[in-house]
Amino acid sequence: MNHEVAININGVVVDVISHPEKITFEKGEQFEAEMANKQKVIVDDKVITTAENRRAWMHTKLDAWIDGVKE
Repeated sequence: MNHEVAININGVVVDVISHPEKITFEKGEQFEAEMANKQKVIVDDKVITTAENRRAWMHTKLDAWIDGVKE
């Protein structure tokens, strides 16, 4: 089992629990605010919003689970 919690300065954004058979994403109290966050950040030499960065992180977790990657 792998358990990760994404947080921002105000609290929990998303809670991710993965097993080989199942993955769950549970929205935290800061999920809506984080998904609307237009603050710009630099990731891999690209300027994106904080919301885009968090979304990419969640997709990476899902893709790894689909591919059977053990984290």
